[in-house]
Amino acid sequence: MLKYTRIRGVSTVKAYAERLPFKDAVFDYLLIVTTICFVRDPYSTLREAARVVRPGGCLLIVSIDRDSPRGQEYLLHQAESVFYREAAFYSAVEIVALLLQSGFDDFTWVQTPSVSSDEIQEIEQASNGTGDGAFLVVRARR
Repeated sequence: MLKYTRIRGVSTVKAYAERLPFKDAVFDYLLIVTTICFVRDPYSTLREAARVVRPGGCLLIVSIDRDSPRGQEYLLHQAESVFYREAAFYSAVEIVALLLQSGFDDFTWVQTPSVSSDEIQEIEQASNGTGDGAFLVVRARR
């Protein structure tokens, strides 16, 4: 991915989420997409996010919602999956607890999609809330 993004002209840095090589409060926004379930220490990851996001800045997390029907399906077949075998899926409640402990608040939630990938006929619009869509998205403010 780093090579691909460099080819497209995007500046990249290889680092561990728990130890980011950036100064304090340098970013307005930080995006964590389908990553929180793979880090060794989600609390340290979010503490680092809080450290590098300026006061008033935002963190967006996209993650599989463990409590959704699709999340439960992922859990049921997790051992068979090359991609998610090592993942630790979280509920929205658990993510909120981690975010609050890390210094974030003011949460906005959306979710999508609500059907399995083999059932998708068209692009599904995001809906508010959690618990129904396979993926949850939360915007948190520092």
